[in-house]
Amino acid sequence: MINVLHLYYDLLNLYGENANLRAIVHNLELNNIKVKVDLKTINDQIDFEKYDIVYIGQGSEENLLLALNDILKRRNDLINYIDNDKYMFLTGNAMCLFGSKINDNKSEIDALNIFDYKSNYLTKSTFKNASSDRTVGEVICTTNLIKHKVIGFQNRCDIISDIDTPIFKTDIKYSNDGTNNNEGFNYKNVYATHLIGPLFIRNPYLLDYFLKKVCESKNLKYESLDKTAIDAYKKYLSNFN
Repeated sequence: MINVLHLYYDLLNLYGENANLRAIVHNLELNNIKVKVDLKTINDQIDFEKYDIVYIGQGSEENLLLALNDILKRRNDLINYIDNDKYMFLTGNAMCLFGSKINDNKSEIDALNIFDYKSNYLTKSTFKNASSDRTVGEVICTTNLIKHKVIGFQNRCDIISDIDTPIFKTDIKYSNDGTNNNEGFNYKNVYATHLIGPLFIRNPYLLDYFLKKVCESKNLKYESLDKTAIDAYKKYLSNFN
C-alpha cells in the first residue's frame, strides 16, 4: 500500500494540478499496487507519519498565503517527515512555502524556513518574455535523474534565489532566478519545480523514476507500463521541436 497526501487540494490546484495525483494512482494501479489518496486542507488534522508521498501544487498568490498561514503550524511535522526520507513533490509556487522568506514587493513574509532559499515577486522589468510581472511559457529541461528531456509550462510571478541543488537545467529565462540555467530544488527526497502542466501527466519517464524509488522504499516492485503516456510524450516533444 502506498499512502499519498494531496495537501491544499482545494487552494493550490491551478491548471489541473490534481492530475498529478491521478497519474500517480493510475501508474501504481497498473502495477497492482494499492494506493490511497487523502485530501487535506486548512485546519485538517494530519498525521504525516502515515504518508509515503506528500504532494502540493500551484495556486494563486492569494491562496498561497492562505496555505502559508496554515502550513506554518505544521512546520515541525514537516521537518520530521523530510528528515525521515519520505517523498515530497512540489510544483509551481508551492516551493515558495518552504523557503525562508516571500517578498511580495509590499512586505517580506516569513515562510516555513525549512530551506534557505528566498522568493521574490517579479517586477515588470525583470523579464521580457511575458507581459506584466509574470514569466509565462512552455519549458524544456534536462536532468541528471533520467536521460529523457522534461517538458512543462510556467506561469509564475516569482524568482527564487540561493538554491544550490537544482533538479533541472533549462533556458535562463525560465530558471530559478534568471541568472543561470538552474531550475527547481532538491533536498533528500524533496523535489520542487516551477513546472506545471501537469508535470507527471506530461512526463511519464520522470514519474516512473520517482514511483520506482518510492516503491523500492516499500519493498514493492514497479515497472513502466503506461505506453500510451509515453507515446503522447514523444509526440508532444516532436511537435515542440
